[in-house]
Amino acid sequence: MTRIVCLFAHYDPAGRLAPHVRHYLAELTACGMTIHLALSGVRRPDAETAQFCARHGIVPHPRPNGGLDFGAWQDLLAAGCAEGADRIVLANDSVFGPLRHLAPILRAMMDRPADVWGLVESHDVAWHLQSWFLCFTAQALDHPAIRRVLAQPFAAMGKPEIVLHGEVGLGMAIRSAGLRTAAAWTDRRTGLRRLISTNPMHADWLSVARSDGVPFIKVELLRDNPCGISWTGHWRALVACSPHFRAEWIETCLRDQPRRTASRRAGWKMRLLYLFLSRDRGAALSALLPSIAGFQRRRP
Repeated sequence: MTRIVCLFAHYDPAGRLAPHVRHYLAELTACGMTIHLALSGVRRPDAETAQFCARHGIVPHPRPNGGLDFGAWQDLLAAGCAEGADRIVLANDSVFGPLRHLAPILRAMMDRPADVWGLVESHDVAWHLQSWFLCFTAQALDHPAIRRVLAQPFAAMGKPEIVLHGEVGLGMAIRSAGLRTAAAWTDRRTGLRRLISTNPMHADWLSVARSDGVPFIKVELLRDNPCGISWTGHWRALVACSPHFRAEWIETCLRDQPRRTASRRAGWKMRLLYLFLSRDRGAALSALLPSIAGFQRRRP
């Protein structure tokens, strides 16, 4: 029987497991994974977190808050959490979901002939599999090229460096090592997207979340919306169609985690560009039409 271990990176300013995170962790355990939960910035789990972990067979690992997700995964690997596993999943709390049961999706992906697979492929900066959900075979994770990436001093880096050297760096290492890859959502580069790379979890978020393989929405999209996506309000109708996920979990998170002040809001040029680049064409146009109508009403 294949043994799957999930190394899950979590951070909450108050040291709590939010409802949407508990839902995600419960789904992962239902998939038969052994979960090691990195609780960054926590000295000791609170009673509610400890009870939840005990109930679901999750092993909590309090740690200092440093290095973001890659720092957390690095610590869990150093603690031997992946030893004896056939497959190792790297995941984090940066998404809302799953909006549907995860087990059928993971079974289908596990059956694909890949050494490394992720839920979302991206060409933003350079080709890579987005690091919020990655699955490695034990042999792939042990490849020297992958080990070199995961051994970097992430605790000394800021977020842009970690994204570049960690997430994008893994993509380069995977390619240089000749490892076989797969993704539930492929980032097709057609039309303008041959020239301009985007983050599918922002530009195409609605199409991604409606797809068969990636029933997730990025927290950053709804909380910060750095690309100025004008149709994020469609999340309510999307979640309303899901008996598996509650809108109140998103509302609670957005209330407890206010917009990051460091996030710059996109200007009108970027907003317009994303309207043309997005696969969410219908939703994008529905968001654009009221703006055009308002502009026409304001004309003398």
